[in-house]
Amino acid sequence: MSSFQPFWGIPRPPSFEGAVPPHPGPLPQREGDMDCSLHHSDLHESTHHSLRFHPLPKGEGRGEGEEHASVSTAFLFHRALGLAFLHLILLFSGLAFADEVPESDVVFRALSDELKRTMTLRLADLDKPYFVQYSVDDTATYRITASYGSIVNSDQNRSRIFQSQVRVGAYDLDNSNFVGRGGGQRGLSGSAELPVDDDYAGLRHAIWLATDAQYKDAVETLTQKRAYMKDRNVQERAADFAQAGAVTVIQPRLNLSIDSKAWEDYARRISARFASYRHIQSADLSLVAGVENRYLVNSEGSRLRYTDTGALLRISAGSQAPDGQRVADSLAYYASSLEGLPALEKVLADVEELAQRLASMLKAPVLEDYTGPVLFDGVATAQLFRQLLAAGLAGQPEPVGSQRRALQSGDDLETRLGKRILPTTFHIYDDPRNRKFQDTFLAGHYQFDDEGVPAERVELVVEGKLDGMIMSRTPTKQFAKSNGHGRRVGGETPRSAIGCLYIEAAKGLSPDELKKELIDAAEAEGLKFGLRITALSGRVGGTAGFGGPGGRFGRGGGRGGAGRLVGDPISIYKVYVADGREEPVRGCEFSAIDLRSLRRIIAAGSAQSVHNSAGGTAPASSVIAPAVLIEELELSRIRQEAEKKPILEAPHARSR
Repeated sequence: MSSFQPFWGIPRPPSFEGAVPPHPGPLPQREGDMDCSLHHSDLHESTHHSLRFHPLPKGEGRGEGEEHASVSTAFLFHRALGLAFLHLILLFSGLAFADEVPESDVVFRALSDELKRTMTLRLADLDKPYFVQYSVDDTATYRITASYGSIVNSDQNRSRIFQSQVRVGAYDLDNSNFVGRGGGQRGLSGSAELPVDDDYAGLRHAIWLATDAQYKDAVETLTQKRAYMKDRNVQERAADFAQAGAVTVIQPRLNLSIDSKAWEDYARRISARFASYRHIQSADLSLVAGVENRYLVNSEGSRLRYTDTGALLRISAGSQAPDGQRVADSLAYYASSLEGLPALEKVLADVEELAQRLASMLKAPVLEDYTGPVLFDGVATAQLFRQLLAAGLAGQPEPVGSQRRALQSGDDLETRLGKRILPTTFHIYDDPRNRKFQDTFLAGHYQFDDEGVPAERVELVVEGKLDGMIMSRTPTKQFAKSNGHGRRVGGETPRSAIGCLYIEAAKGLSPDELKKELIDAAEAEGLKFGLRITALSGRVGGTAGFGGPGGRFGRGGGRGGAGRLVGDPISIYKVYVADGREEPVRGCEFSAIDLRSLRRIIAAGSAQSVHNSAGGTAPASSVIAPAVLIEELELSRIRQEAEKKPILEAPHARSR
């Protein structure tokens, strides 16, 4: 999976997450690999290769997604940088090789030639650029949406989005990392839409216009930054940018070819199944597949052309409980191509399970108040670690001009280096280089980040103590160089972000042993039951609801607002001490939970679950984590007025 984000259309979709249930060992192959066999000689040409998606899905797999406050489709890609089909040339860490950028590639030539010209820019008595980077996302996308057996939309789209960085000054002090008197980050990256035709003059003209405006803004920002620093007592600060070795990757381009009729029939037949379920008020399907040829050139000598490909099938359904509370559920299937999506029969069986889960949720009682042990099981644990740790593990400097910040717990962990944040049995690292965990697709997989730096494994937590941070090329006081985690969303400036975050615990227990630990802990507190949570919503107040912004079904039904560290439980069960039986409940939220809660973990599982996420404000990523039992947490009923149910049933329910 690349550090690149979903690419269908210029307006970015709302945030979306998908989950994969836990598994103790290898699963069957779940996505088909692309047939991209190439001869060595082919790689020195500007060759186009078609990625053809065949009519019927062959692979099998299930992704069960929670409502990360949005069930709008998002799309993931697998960055195909395997040695089997690319010619890799590195000028990195002292290893020197040579290759020519394909002259027949018009985009490459336009970027390279305009980059040379840009490095000569200079306004009178002002700084000239010392670093420039150009990126292009050349994207072809196919998308189907369907509802209750009808195709709502089916189309293909092509776009070229240009993103640039112009830095003036020097590595130590430049126009980045400055808030300014206006209160916002100033003057570094810009983006523009390029022509999709391979017209050299047209491409250069569009690149020139965007760069010219950005350079003018860059010199103005640096001037303001210097003036601000002269008038302020700026504390010891890190350099603004770190140097990196040059990298050259030349991969053949891919084209997108789709059998649209076959895949429309696939989508139509799946969505039609929801007409069988009277208790479901709304159900939607979205199928997205695409190919992206990505370009990166910079003034340090890096030259990259590589591909992202992928497919995502997203199925969402929602309804209302008798008291009016919204409930929803979803399925998500990720693959490197459409051929890797599960067979029709498999998806229909999963839809049946989804409908049954929704029926149970609608009948479940509301949990009033609870204080006691909580077992986070399945994908809920990966979601918990994502929401409490992911942002804080990313090294981010405090910009010049920023005021005192009221940070949420866990959003900036660098000050806790060397301190214990988890039990001593825990080990955490980030390694984006593997495309799968066992047989599960990893959305956060990539080989090179968005600053052209090779991805690295980074040790983050060792024996419970914070030992490192994931870094882009923007240094912090403690870390001076990148470890290949500079990633961007759309046209934004690359920043530190997780790729594939692995959480491991020594002495892990089996599911039955963990359940017994939960029961024992609840009994020791004099409780009749403990709680087991298997899915969470996203952070409340940070994303959209079901169906996009202002959507109809927000999972968990949280009251919203800023400051919520962990989303509401959306799949939660009472586990009774007397006999171990489980009873679903709904409509509750955490009263207090933050990073310190992780220190109260008293047991962990041996099997790990994968949680994939893409869209919104963070790059695509994966979190792999075992189940954990936390000694004590507080949950309470969500105090929120609910909408009345519709006066009439949905048409498909009335016709039965």
